[in-house]
Amino acid sequence: MKKKCLLIWKWPIYAQIFLVNKFSKFYDVEQVFISDFKNKVFSEIIDDINLLIEERNIEIVFFDVDFNKLINFFFIKKIQNVKKILMTFDDFALHEMNAITANACDLVVTHCPLSVQKYKEKGYKVFFMPGEGDTDILKNHNLKKEIDVLFFGQINRDRRKFLDFVINNDISIKIVGEHWSGREMVKNDFVSEQELAKLISKSKIVLNLSKSTGDSVINYASEDIYKFYYQFKGRIIMAGLCGTLCVSEFSPGQEIMFNKNEVPTFYSKEECVEILKKLLTDKDLLSKYTGSFCSKVLDLCEDKRNFKPIFNEIEKTNSKRVELIKFPYWYLRIAAKQALLRNIKLTKLIKSIFQFSEIFKIIENSNLLTKFLIIFESTINVFWYSLTATIKSKK
Repeated sequence: MKKKCLLIWKWPIYAQIFLVNKFSKFYDVEQVFISDFKNKVFSEIIDDINLLIEERNIEIVFFDVDFNKLINFFFIKKIQNVKKILMTFDDFALHEMNAITANACDLVVTHCPLSVQKYKEKGYKVFFMPGEGDTDILKNHNLKKEIDVLFFGQINRDRRKFLDFVINNDISIKIVGEHWSGREMVKNDFVSEQELAKLISKSKIVLNLSKSTGDSVINYASEDIYKFYYQFKGRIIMAGLCGTLCVSEFSPGQEIMFNKNEVPTFYSKEECVEILKKLLTDKDLLSKYTGSFCSKVLDLCEDKRNFKPIFNEIEKTNSKRVELIKFPYWYLRIAAKQALLRNIKLTKLIKSIFQFSEIFKIIENSNLLTKFLIIFESTINVFWYSLTATIKSKK
């Protein structure tokens, strides 16, 4: 009989279908979304989750921590009587925060091979776990290779310029994706996961662009400093599972996983065009790269092969914890603000004030200056944000 696991998501995400299928091969899966707790404060959300764990006899909980400051160390610490696993897919932007949050967990799983090394450096038990490894959906359909180059994903201005350069150099490329127009996400021939797998199978090459797509790299630990990072993208894995070669912009994560004979890598748009033209005009070379690349991806990323070592580690009774000397001020400040401001309104002012008990627990081991600053800021926040949230709700 399978054990039960709970996936706690911030909100529905693209890779969710792949991950639910992955975990379902090993566990009976339940899931909740923090975005669904629309009228609950911090402590009520935790109580509801603990009640669900008790009622459903759940033994393992996976926490989706990326870009959700509510799911922090203090939140996870209050989830009771389960094995706890931190999941991160955007650790490039959030590592310093995630690494502290991970101290409340028994294990870390991360999408990026470079991120694995960062957690190991700090002493955490960590595994590489791609979001995209579901060969029930992402598989080689053995279709005729009628598309020369395929690109799929989000399209920002930088990517648009890059793709235009490729097209203007007489390379046939099919684009399937989304782009921002003002504040709206505009679909451009976007397709389902199943349809996308068939398109990849029909393609000779999948083009991967690895730069992060925001205006800057979000960093909760300090001000944004870098315009972009070179990320390890799931597009590489999806291509390999569907039997197609990936030609990729450099990223350090893929450099750890693949050698130069498996993923042809470029650093500029000119180099990209040169590689694409060479492969498209040499069938034997394309076939050689495709075979070694797809074999490597199946070996490392297919769900059952990839998750089995993680499953075995979760089954162990002992877990490795890293000793933290202290929590930095910025982390305590974020945690206190999230505990206090969750679903705050004037009509719930009493509930919000009672959340100060959570803040006192968060700062209990801090020095006097930190305690004063966080309590002072929290007092201002509870009245200011309750007022502004109430005004917005009446508009």
